[in-house]
Amino acid sequence: MGKYRPEIIKGKVHDTGWPIDGHTLLLSSWDYDNHEDWHMYGWPEEADRAVMETMYITETAAGMCLYDTLKEFEAEWEEWEPEGSFCIPRDKVEIIKVIQEESI
Repeated sequence: MGKYRPEIIKGKVHDTGWPIDGHTLLLSSWDYDNHEDWHMYGWPEEADRAVMETMYITETAAGMCLYDTLKEFEAEWEEWEPEGSFCIPRDKVEIIKVIQEESI
């Protein structure tokens, strides 16, 4: 029996209203949530600022941000760890390339 592997793609994010719109990110899709959303898996260096700003905005909106200002968050960005998975609705991602097919 093989080990489960999620689908991993390069996908261009659009129409979220977050700074990551227009950026191509690495995203994964998992069976444990019935493939409801894409999960952020990684991003290229050129998207780092947009990802950082998006994390600050979304964590603040969710009441989970440990920092009062973007400047404070930015100072800790290299050491920052998310509180959970960051998900993007499937209809907000254009698949550019499949990196890994899902396998069970």
